[in-house]
Amino acid sequence: MAKTTWKELSAGKRTFIVLLIMVQLALTGAAHADIAKSRESELTASKRTWRMISLIDVVGPLAYFLAGRRR
Repeated sequence: MAKTTWKELSAGKRTFIVLLIMVQLALTGAAHADIAKSRESELTASKRTWRMISLIDVVGPLAYFLAGRRR
């Protein structure tokens, strides 16, 4: 399969990719901000562990928000 360059993508596909990147960055930033302000005792794992997990695509920050904080 031939590689597609950025210029060959339609405007709609480029817009979609940029929006996905923005969502990724926003989720990661929000997760890191929340980890920074939380005490370690409020988290289900260490801050370092959650910071590393939150760097995994979109799944990491979502995992943090769903399972990273004690209720």
